[in-house]
Amino acid sequence: MSASQDATHFVVMATGQIQSGCYEGNSSLFCRYAFAMGADWTVMRGVEEGITQMSNSSGSAGNGRVAVWNFPIDVTFKATCAHGWPQLVVSVYGTDYLGHSDVILGYGAVHLPMSPGRHELYIRTFRPMASSILGRFQSWLNGMRPEFIDSMFPSKGEGRDVTSVQSFGSVKIVVDMTMQGMEKLGYTVPQPSVEGIRLGLSAETH
Repeated sequence: MSASQDATHFVVMATGQIQSGCYEGNSSLFCRYAFAMGADWTVMRGVEEGITQMSNSSGSAGNGRVAVWNFPIDVTFKATCAHGWPQLVVSVYGTDYLGHSDVILGYGAVHLPMSPGRHELYIRTFRPMASSILGRFQSWLNGMRPEFIDSMFPSKGEGRDVTSVQSFGSVKIVVDMTMQGMEKLGYTVPQPSVEGIRLGLSAETH
């Protein structure tokens, strides 16, 4: 029996950092994260979800004020099929300019890179909006912005077309990817390349 016939799964390893977030007019930011994946995927090792420490935004207004977390991520997946490739889903909270704390600032998601090596990912996040102008004014005044019941919503396609959202802010991720055993299952894995930069999911106001 050949090696390809013996192979039943492959392994994907992701190590890196949730490095920083940029949300103008907001401070004391923290980020919740989780991995969304298909039914053929399981976590072999590492942490599947977590929360960063709180960080105050710093820097000049012209260059954008950035909250630095440098929060480590280290997870190893096992899969039998590439369908359902893992996504990193983030939810960023902070204090707005009216002093309201733990206000949702943005949701976002990005697929982990499908090539080995180091990658810089920028997740352009979005936040839901109230359906009426009065509702939007009340949520702004009270500091109680609408939130998704399911925090994994950004990783799904269902319901996106009927959800009113506004693009706001971004999160920077640096991740090193390693794949093992994919060739034995018939997949072609690109050679490691120079550090890549990719934008993640975003949504425009509608």
